[in-house]
Amino acid sequence: MPHRSRRSQAGSHDAALASVIENAAPAKLVARATRLFARVGEQRMKEGYWTTFWMPLSAEPAHGFEELAVALRPHALAKAGPDAEKIVGVEWWLGRSYTNHIPVGFHFDLDVKGKGAVRYPVVSSVFFFNTVKGGQLAITDQRPDARGRAVPDEPTRLETVEPKPNRYALFDGRLFHGVLDANGHVPGRRLKIPQGRMRRTLVINYWARRPSDVPTWGESRAYGVLRGLK
Repeated sequence: MPHRSRRSQAGSHDAALASVIENAAPAKLVARATRLFARVGEQRMKEGYWTTFWMPLSAEPAHGFEELAVALRPHALAKAGPDAEKIVGVEWWLGRSYTNHIPVGFHFDLDVKGKGAVRYPVVSSVFFFNTVKGGQLAITDQRPDARGRAVPDEPTRLETVEPKPNRYALFDGRLFHGVLDANGHVPGRRLKIPQGRMRRTLVINYWARRPSDVPTWGESRAYGVLRGLK
C-alpha cells in the first residue's frame, strides 16, 4: 500500500506529496531489468536523462524495461484517480548517475519540445533498483505558474524518498522535484568524494497526449544492445 515518504517537512494533517510503494513489481521482472542495466552500462550516460522513449498503452513491450513499465502501470492509474482515463501512454528513460555529481537540477517534467501552452504529465514516477549514498528523490509542493516558474519562490513542504530496490515513488506531474547529492543536499558542484555506486532508476511519466518528438524505443537508435533481449 502507498505510504508517506521517508522524510517530510509536512505536518501530519497534510496529504503526502508522493505515494511510495514497496515491492512494487514482480521480482523476476526486476531481476530481468537489472541484467539489462548491466548490458547498457554507461552508454549515453551523459545524455541519458534526455534520451526518452514513448510507449502507448496499447503497445507490446519491446524488452525488459518496458515489461517492467507495464507491470508498474496499475500503481500509476490508481495514483491518477479520475484522470487515469486521460492517460494514453508513457514516456520512459533510464536514470543513471553517481551521487557525487548529479547531472540534473530541480525541475518540472514537461513537453520540452512542445509548442503553445506548456504540457505536463498526469503522473510522474521513479522506480528504484538499488541503494546508494544520498540520491534521494526530493519533491516539493511548488507548481508552475503561467510562465513555467516554480511558485511559491520557496517550497512550504518537501518530501524525500530514499533509493531502495523495488521501491516505486509516484507524484503529481506538476510538482517541482529533483535528486539530492551524496550528502543529501541540493546538488551543486561535483563533490570531492569517491563516486560510489551508480544510482539506477527507471523514470516513467504518464501522459494524456504524446510529448512532442519523443520516439518509441523501436523508432530510435539508442541502446541497440537491448534489441532482441527481454
